Amino acid sequence: MFKSAKYVLQENINNVYRIYSIAKYEILADMRDSNLGLFWNFAHPLIQVLTYWFAFGIVFNRKAITAHGLTVPFIAWLVGGMVVWFFISPCITNGCNAIFSKTNVITKMKFPVSILPATVVLKELFNHACLMVVVICMMMVFGYYPCLQWLELIYYCICACIFAISLSLTTSVLNMLARDVRKMVLACMRLLLYLTPILWEIGRIEESAPRIVVLIMKANPIYYIVQGYRDCFFYHKGFLFYHNSMIAFWVITIALFLFGSYMMYKFKHKFIDLI
Repeated sequence: MFKSAKYVLQENINNVYRIYSIAKYEILADMRDSNLGLFWNFAHPLIQVLTYWFAFGIVFNRKAITAHGLTVPFIAWLVGGMVVWFFISPCITNGCNAIFSKTNVITKMKFPVSILPATVVLKELFNHACLMVVVICMMMVFGYYPCLQWLELIYYCICACIFAISLSLTTSVLNMLARDVRKMVLACMRLLLYLTPILWEIGRIEESAPRIVVLIMKANPIYYIVQGYRDCFFYHKGFLFYHNSMIAFWVITIALFLFGSYMMYKFKHKFIDLI
Protein backbone atom coordinates (compact mmCIF):
# COMPACT_ATOMS: atom_id res chain seq x y z
CA MET A 1 0.00 0.00 0.00
CA PHE A 2 2.86 2.40 0.78
CA LYS A 3 4.46 1.45 -2.54
CA SER A 4 1.30 2.51 -4.36
CA ALA A 5 1.14 5.78 -2.36
CA LYS A 6 4.73 6.55 -3.36
CA TYR A 7 3.88 5.80 -6.98
CA VAL A 8 0.88 8.17 -6.98
CA LEU A 9 2.83 10.94 -5.23
CA GLN A 10 5.74 10.69 -7.66
CA GLU A 11 3.44 10.65 -10.67
CA ASN A 12 1.65 13.79 -9.50
CA ILE A 13 4.87 15.61 -8.59
CA ASN A 14 6.49 14.74 -11.92
CA ASN A 15 3.44 15.98 -13.83
CA VAL A 16 2.71 19.24 -12.03
CA TYR A 17 2.85 21.26 -15.24
CA ARG A 18 0.57 18.77 -17.01
CA ILE A 19 -1.94 19.04 -14.15
CA TYR A 20 -1.85 22.82 -14.47
CA SER A 21 -2.24 22.69 -18.26
CA ILE A 22 -5.25 20.36 -18.16
CA ALA A 23 -6.96 22.40 -15.43
CA LYS A 24 -6.34 25.62 -17.39
CA TYR A 25 -7.76 24.06 -20.55
CA GLU A 26 -10.89 22.90 -18.69
CA ILE A 27 -11.45 26.37 -17.24
CA LEU A 28 -11.10 28.05 -20.63
CA ALA A 29 -13.36 25.43 -22.22
CA ASP A 30 -16.08 26.15 -19.67
CA MET A 31 -15.82 29.86 -20.40
CA ARG A 32 -16.06 29.31 -24.15
CA ASP A 33 -19.25 27.29 -23.69
CA SER A 34 -21.00 30.32 -22.17
CA ASN A 35 -21.49 33.86 -23.41
CA LEU A 36 -21.15 35.26 -19.89
CA GLY A 37 -18.15 33.07 -19.04
CA LEU A 38 -16.64 33.96 -15.66
CA PHE A 39 -19.88 35.61 -14.55
CA TRP A 40 -21.42 32.22 -13.72
CA ASN A 41 -18.55 31.45 -11.34
CA PHE A 42 -20.03 34.15 -9.12
CA ALA A 43 -23.72 34.10 -10.04
CA HIS A 44 -24.42 30.40 -9.49
CA PRO A 45 -23.16 30.19 -5.87
CA LEU A 46 -24.68 33.60 -5.08
CA ILE A 47 -28.12 32.42 -6.21
CA GLN A 48 -27.78 29.28 -4.10
CA VAL A 49 -26.74 31.23 -1.01
CA LEU A 50 -29.68 33.59 -1.42
CA THR A 51 -31.99 30.57 -1.79
CA TYR A 52 -30.74 28.96 1.43
CA TRP A 53 -30.84 32.30 3.22
CA PHE A 54 -34.46 32.82 2.16
CA ALA A 55 -35.43 29.28 3.18
CA PHE A 56 -33.62 29.13 6.51
CA GLY A 57 -33.19 32.81 7.42
CA ILE A 58 -36.62 34.11 6.48
CA VAL A 59 -39.06 31.20 6.15
CA PHE A 60 -37.69 29.33 9.18
CA ASN A 61 -36.77 32.62 10.87
CA ARG A 62 -33.22 31.68 11.79
CA LYS A 63 -31.67 34.32 14.02
CA ALA A 64 -28.04 35.26 14.47
CA ILE A 65 -25.74 32.39 15.49
CA THR A 66 -24.05 32.61 18.89
CA ALA A 67 -20.95 30.47 19.44
CA HIS A 68 -17.68 30.89 21.35
CA GLY A 69 -19.13 33.99 22.99
CA LEU A 70 -19.67 35.78 19.68
CA THR A 71 -22.94 36.47 17.84
CA VAL A 72 -22.72 36.36 14.04
CA PRO A 73 -25.49 37.39 11.60
CA PHE A 74 -27.01 34.27 10.06
CA ILE A 75 -26.33 35.30 6.46
CA ALA A 76 -22.62 35.93 7.19
CA TRP A 77 -22.39 32.66 9.15
CA LEU A 78 -24.10 30.82 6.29
CA VAL A 79 -21.76 32.25 3.64
CA GLY A 80 -18.72 31.35 5.78
CA GLY A 81 -19.69 27.68 5.57
CA MET A 82 -21.27 27.51 2.12
CA VAL A 83 -18.10 28.80 0.45
CA VAL A 84 -16.45 25.54 1.50
CA TRP A 85 -19.33 23.46 0.19
CA PHE A 86 -19.27 25.21 -3.20
CA PHE A 87 -15.60 24.19 -3.47
CA ILE A 88 -15.52 20.69 -2.10
CA SER A 89 -18.83 19.41 -3.51
CA PRO A 90 -17.86 19.76 -7.22
CA CYS A 91 -14.37 18.48 -6.38
CA ILE A 92 -15.89 15.24 -5.09
CA THR A 93 -18.65 14.82 -7.70
CA ASN A 94 -16.46 15.71 -10.69
CA GLY A 95 -13.48 13.89 -9.19
CA CYS A 96 -15.54 10.71 -9.20
CA ASN A 97 -15.84 11.07 -12.99
CA ALA A 98 -12.23 12.22 -13.50
CA ILE A 99 -11.00 9.07 -15.27
CA PHE A 100 -14.14 8.23 -17.24
CA SER A 101 -14.38 11.76 -18.65
CA LYS A 102 -10.85 11.41 -20.12
CA THR A 103 -11.24 7.98 -21.70
CA ASN A 104 -10.58 9.45 -25.16
CA VAL A 105 -7.12 10.54 -23.98
CA ILE A 106 -6.34 7.36 -22.05
CA THR A 107 -7.08 5.13 -25.04
CA LYS A 108 -4.87 7.08 -27.45
CA MET A 109 -1.67 7.58 -25.48
CA LYS A 110 0.26 6.56 -22.39
CA PHE A 111 -1.17 8.84 -19.76
CA PRO A 112 -0.50 9.24 -16.00
CA VAL A 113 -4.06 8.49 -14.91
CA SER A 114 -3.48 9.20 -11.22
CA ILE A 115 -3.08 12.95 -11.90
CA LEU A 116 -6.69 13.33 -13.10
CA PRO A 117 -8.26 13.87 -9.64
CA ALA A 118 -5.72 16.64 -9.02
CA THR A 119 -6.65 18.37 -12.29
CA VAL A 120 -10.30 18.47 -11.20
CA VAL A 121 -9.39 19.95 -7.81
CA LEU A 122 -7.07 22.55 -9.35
CA LYS A 123 -9.82 23.67 -11.72
CA GLU A 124 -12.29 24.03 -8.85
CA LEU A 125 -9.63 25.85 -6.83
CA PHE A 126 -9.69 28.62 -9.43
CA ASN A 127 -13.48 28.88 -9.07
CA HIS A 128 -13.04 28.87 -5.29
CA ALA A 129 -10.54 31.73 -5.49
CA CYS A 130 -13.02 33.79 -7.53
CA LEU A 131 -15.78 33.14 -5.02
CA MET A 132 -13.50 33.94 -2.08
CA VAL A 133 -13.03 37.47 -3.47
CA VAL A 134 -16.80 37.96 -3.26
CA VAL A 135 -16.99 36.35 0.21
CA ILE A 136 -14.23 38.58 1.61
CA CYS A 137 -16.04 41.65 0.32
CA MET A 138 -19.27 40.41 1.93
CA MET A 139 -17.48 39.80 5.23
CA MET A 140 -16.14 43.35 5.24
CA VAL A 141 -19.67 44.66 4.63
CA PHE A 142 -20.74 42.81 7.80
CA GLY A 143 -17.80 44.26 9.71
CA TYR A 144 -15.37 41.31 9.60
CA TYR A 145 -12.11 42.61 8.20
CA PRO A 146 -9.00 40.68 7.11
CA CYS A 147 -6.57 39.98 9.95
CA LEU A 148 -3.66 37.70 10.73
CA GLN A 149 -5.96 34.77 11.57
CA TRP A 150 -7.32 34.81 8.03
CA LEU A 151 -3.99 33.39 6.86
CA GLU A 152 -5.15 30.06 8.31
CA LEU A 153 -7.59 29.91 5.41
CA ILE A 154 -4.61 28.73 3.35
CA TYR A 155 -4.19 25.72 5.66
CA TYR A 156 -7.88 24.81 5.52
CA CYS A 157 -7.93 25.23 1.74
CA ILE A 158 -4.98 22.83 1.46
CA CYS A 159 -6.87 20.41 3.72
CA ALA A 160 -9.88 20.57 1.40
CA CYS A 161 -7.70 19.91 -1.66
CA ILE A 162 -5.93 16.92 -0.09
CA PHE A 163 -9.20 15.43 1.16
CA ALA A 164 -10.91 15.83 -2.23
CA ILE A 165 -7.97 14.28 -4.11
CA SER A 166 -7.71 11.40 -1.63
CA LEU A 167 -11.40 10.58 -1.93
CA SER A 168 -11.44 10.99 -5.72
CA LEU A 169 -8.57 8.54 -6.14
CA THR A 170 -10.91 5.83 -4.87
CA THR A 171 -14.23 6.94 -6.35
CA SER A 172 -12.78 7.59 -9.83
CA VAL A 173 -11.49 4.00 -9.99
CA LEU A 174 -14.70 2.55 -8.57
CA ASN A 175 -16.67 4.54 -11.16
CA MET A 176 -14.72 2.76 -13.88
CA LEU A 177 -15.64 -0.60 -12.34
CA ALA A 178 -19.32 0.32 -11.93
CA ARG A 179 -20.96 3.41 -13.47
CA ASP A 180 -23.53 3.49 -10.66
CA VAL A 181 -20.86 4.78 -8.29
CA ARG A 182 -21.14 8.35 -9.58
CA LYS A 183 -24.92 8.33 -9.19
CA MET A 184 -24.49 7.09 -5.65
CA VAL A 185 -21.92 9.82 -4.91
CA LEU A 186 -24.27 12.50 -6.27
CA ALA A 187 -27.09 11.23 -4.08
CA CYS A 188 -24.84 11.08 -1.02
CA MET A 189 -23.60 14.64 -1.58
CA ARG A 190 -27.18 15.95 -1.65
CA LEU A 191 -27.82 14.18 1.63
CA LEU A 192 -24.50 15.23 3.13
CA LEU A 193 -25.31 18.93 2.67
CA TYR A 194 -28.12 18.64 5.20
CA LEU A 195 -26.40 16.15 7.51
CA THR A 196 -23.27 18.26 7.80
CA PRO A 197 -23.60 21.29 10.14
CA ILE A 198 -23.37 23.81 7.30
CA LEU A 199 -26.91 25.14 7.16
CA TRP A 200 -27.44 24.66 10.90
CA GLU A 201 -25.29 25.08 14.01
CA ILE A 202 -24.10 21.89 15.69
CA GLY A 203 -24.91 23.30 19.13
CA ARG A 204 -28.61 22.75 18.32
CA ILE A 205 -28.21 18.97 18.68
CA GLU A 206 -25.34 18.64 21.18
CA GLU A 207 -27.69 18.40 24.14
CA SER A 208 -30.53 16.41 22.55
CA ALA A 209 -28.77 13.96 20.22
CA PRO A 210 -26.86 10.85 21.42
CA ARG A 211 -23.20 11.56 22.08
CA ILE A 212 -22.08 9.09 19.38
CA VAL A 213 -24.08 11.04 16.78
CA VAL A 214 -22.42 14.32 17.80
CA LEU A 215 -18.97 12.69 17.65
CA ILE A 216 -19.65 11.36 14.16
CA MET A 217 -20.79 14.82 13.07
CA LYS A 218 -17.63 16.42 14.44
CA ALA A 219 -15.43 13.73 12.84
CA ASN A 220 -16.86 14.57 9.41
CA PRO A 221 -13.87 15.86 7.37
CA ILE A 222 -16.02 18.40 5.55
CA TYR A 223 -17.29 19.84 8.84
CA TYR A 224 -13.71 20.23 10.06
CA ILE A 225 -12.96 22.43 7.04
CA VAL A 226 -16.23 24.35 7.40
CA GLN A 227 -15.63 25.14 11.06
CA GLY A 228 -12.06 26.08 10.17
CA TYR A 229 -13.19 28.67 7.63
CA ARG A 230 -15.74 30.08 10.07
CA ASP A 231 -13.10 30.24 12.79
CA CYS A 232 -10.84 32.26 10.49
CA PHE A 233 -13.65 34.66 9.60
CA PHE A 234 -15.29 35.10 13.00
CA TYR A 235 -13.93 33.35 16.09
CA HIS A 236 -10.11 33.36 15.75
CA LYS A 237 -9.54 30.36 18.04
CA GLY A 238 -6.74 28.89 15.92
CA PHE A 239 -6.58 25.47 14.28
CA LEU A 240 -5.23 23.80 17.45
CA PHE A 241 -8.48 24.68 19.25
CA TYR A 242 -10.19 21.99 17.12
CA HIS A 243 -7.50 19.39 17.77
CA ASN A 244 -9.91 16.43 18.10
CA SER A 245 -11.55 17.19 14.77
CA MET A 246 -8.11 17.80 13.27
CA ILE A 247 -6.85 14.36 14.34
CA ALA A 248 -9.99 12.69 12.97
CA PHE A 249 -9.66 14.63 9.71
CA TRP A 250 -6.07 13.65 9.03
CA VAL A 251 -6.58 10.01 10.04
CA ILE A 252 -9.54 9.71 7.65
CA THR A 253 -7.80 11.64 4.86
CA ILE A 254 -4.56 9.66 5.06
CA ALA A 255 -6.52 6.38 5.13
CA LEU A 256 -8.47 7.49 2.04
CA PHE A 257 -5.27 8.48 0.25
CA LEU A 258 -3.55 5.17 0.99
CA PHE A 259 -6.57 3.14 -0.10
CA GLY A 260 -7.17 5.35 -3.16
CA SER A 261 -3.51 5.04 -4.18
CA TYR A 262 -3.73 1.27 -3.80
CA MET A 263 -6.82 1.16 -6.04
CA MET A 264 -5.20 3.44 -8.62
CA TYR A 265 -1.98 1.41 -8.67
CA LYS A 266 -3.82 -1.91 -8.87
CA PHE A 267 -5.93 -0.95 -11.89
CA LYS A 268 -3.49 1.37 -13.68
CA HIS A 269 -3.03 -1.07 -16.59
CA LYS A 270 -6.69 -2.11 -16.76
CA PHE A 271 -8.50 1.16 -17.40
CA ILE A 272 -8.58 0.65 -21.16
CA ASP A 273 -10.22 -2.75 -20.66
CA LEU A 274 -12.79 -1.17 -18.33
CA ILE A 275 -13.92 1.44 -20.85
